[in-house]
Amino acid sequence: MKDFLLVGGIALIIAWMMFRLRSKQRNRPTTASPKEILERHHQARGLQGQLEDLMIEVEDLTKRFSLQLDAKARRLEHLLSEADQRIAELRNAENNWPENLKQPLNQTPPPPPPLPEDPLAESVYRLADTGLDAHTIAMQLDEHVGKVELILALRSSKS
Repeated sequence: MKDFLLVGGIALIIAWMMFRLRSKQRNRPTTASPKEILERHHQARGLQGQLEDLMIEVEDLTKRFSLQLDAKARRLEHLLSEADQRIAELRNAENNWPENLKQPLNQTPPPPPPLPEDPLAESVYRLADTGLDAHTIAMQLDEHVGKVELILALRSSKS
């Protein structure tokens, strides 16, 4: 019986030691060669270096944009002050004008000249008032461009 207990105790100790050895192997990370470890380290450091370079570039861009915005803001303030000065000068000049030259600012424009009795001229004037050029008017009315230009020139000389 003593032998049996001794063999059982030894078996328990061996089983316990094997169990601990297996658990240590499971918990231990896989071992990599020194070359692989060095490569991983270089990759991590490379990413860190790239991120630092990118942060420096972003900071430089931010500074440049800030300087540009400041310069534009100063320029805008300068232009606004010049505009205010010119408005003041115009108001002073307006106050010094003779009464016969002063006109209200909201005066309506003069009416367009009356249309001629010639139907072709009427058509040319009507189309010209819509903003068409002489060539387009001539094409629409099936007339020569020179004739349309002459009619328009006579109109401007009458005005």
